[in-house]
Amino acid sequence: MPWCDTCDRMVDDDELDEGHVCPTCGTDLEERGPVPWYFRAMIVVTVLYLGYRTYQGVDWLIHHA
Repeated sequence: MPWCDTCDRMVDDDELDEGHVCPTCGTDLEERGPVPWYFRAMIVVTVLYLGYRTYQGVDWLIHHA
């Protein structure tokens, strides 16, 4: 998806002209690369950790209530 640094927004493909310029400000657009693998891995590990901590909290509540 094309990105405009000046407007700080993504431009939809249906908004693009043939010159790959921003329809709002007229600057040339850049292509953003994919999300790095280590960021996705960090998200997965964080979700697993928070799920485990939630399980521990529920287990503690059941035994101490």
